Amino acid sequence: MTMTHGENQTMADHGGGIDIVRMPAELDLTTSEGVAALGCAAIARLARLVLLDLAGLSFCDASGLTAFVKIANQADAAGCRFGLIAPRPQVAKILRISGLDSRMPVFATAGDALALRPAAAGV
Repeated sequence: MTMTHGENQTMADHGGGIDIVRMPAELDLTTSEGVAALGCAAIARLARLVLLDLAGLSFCDASGLTAFVKIANQADAAGCRFGLIAPRPQVAKILRISGLDSRMPVFATAGDALALRPAAAGV
């Protein structure tokens, strides 16, 4: 992983198999591999819901979008729910232009993502 300590961190403060992965300020060739590894590690820990917190993300290039797709594909294969939360306008625009906003759920806040979790699934 090429990120410095503290640049990305995984939190599970909502408990019950929910992991929230915070993004670095810039998601590019130097950070995207580490982000993908963190997301996939959360899925491997049998998280039932993995959310990527985009609130601090101000720049995302194609390698960053690839990391999102890699995590989403791994989540689908594992039966884990996945979503993006709180993208800034410029990141939301990239998600919209690329079509990824229709491939993966995008929520305004973590609370919005958690409010939509199905009670029957126990997530």
